[in-house]
Amino acid sequence: MIHPDTELRLISKEIGLGPVATRFIPKGTIAWVLDRFDIIMTPDKVGSLPAPYAEIANRYSYVDPSGNSILCWDHARYMNHHCEPNVRGVTPQFQITVRDVKPGEELTCEYAECNIDCLECRCNSPGCRGTIKGSDLLTYGAAWDAEVREALQRSKHVPQPLSKYIIDQDHVQSVIDGRTEPLTMREFYFPAQPVAAGRNGTAH
Repeated sequence: MIHPDTELRLISKEIGLGPVATRFIPKGTIAWVLDRFDIIMTPDKVGSLPAPYAEIANRYSYVDPSGNSILCWDHARYMNHHCEPNVRGVTPQFQITVRDVKPGEELTCEYAECNIDCLECRCNSPGCRGTIKGSDLLTYGAAWDAEVREALQRSKHVPQPLSKYIIDQDHVQSVIDGRTEPLTMREFYFPAQPVAAGRNGTAH
């Protein structure tokens, strides 16, 4: 489930739709949680889907560290990639903002965390990597881990409207409180999983 202070908007004809902040969302805010409406599919389940359903799964789902494909039920599935995203994963259960998000700003994530196979990026940011793949977690993960740790220090001091939807609240609260370490980006990596085009079919 994505943060309630977002709405789905057309970003551009090339990129398509994406979630945009309707209010200021401060750094350290839980921006997305895995909730009970999200669909979790094993590799065997995805492999057995008829072609029309497989196309949807490949376009909108992502692969978690266990190799399962997750299909978000709400407009979180339209979140686009950016090489300098404002949202990063902390554990498979939640993501947080790693900088302040202003009203009208698109919420973006890192598709390497989705264990994407290979995707051409068009984000045009100064740090654009050109090609996105899951193994980027192994190459760049340490720097991304540092962003997450810094943002977590703010998490206890900002509103968290998504906290009531977290499935394992004790574990997530333990991570926010600093009693449990967040997952490292290296631990997010699940190799050789060809997700054809990411959650929204493009890399913004």
